[in-house]
Amino acid sequence: MQTRPLMKLRLETGPTLDVGAAPEGTRVTFPIGGGSFDGDRLRGKVLPGGADWTVKRADGVMELDLRVTLETEDGALVYMTFAGIRDDGAPDAPYLRTISRFETADARYAFLNRLLAVGKGVIRTEGPEHALEEVL
Repeated sequence: MQTRPLMKLRLETGPTLDVGAAPEGTRVTFPIGGGSFDGDRLRGKVLPGGADWTVKRADGVMELDLRVTLETEDGALVYMTFAGIRDDGAPDAPYLRTISRFETADARYAFLNRLLAVGKGVIRTEGPEHALEEVL
């Protein structure tokens, strides 16, 4: 598989919302209060209001379901989602990998509507950071 760098995504998270033990696992929501992103073809900020709706399974793996709105430095809005897995018990913990999709009506960024990105994340004090690669 060939990839090329798309962007670094830095998320600022707010206090978590612990929904509790549900049939699928323990549900915890991480509200997104902002953040930033930058790459060769786009940069800007993450708008407040999104969240990562997670479920921690019985085996300790956390399934991720993130939805945010990005605003590029020139004013375009981009809807971004990703699904992923975080495993703090992995040998190279934490294992944090994602698959991202994008949607925009802005012609300048229409290339985002046609791509799939994979990411590798790290946990920082102020929130997670993801290095996203476009799958070619």
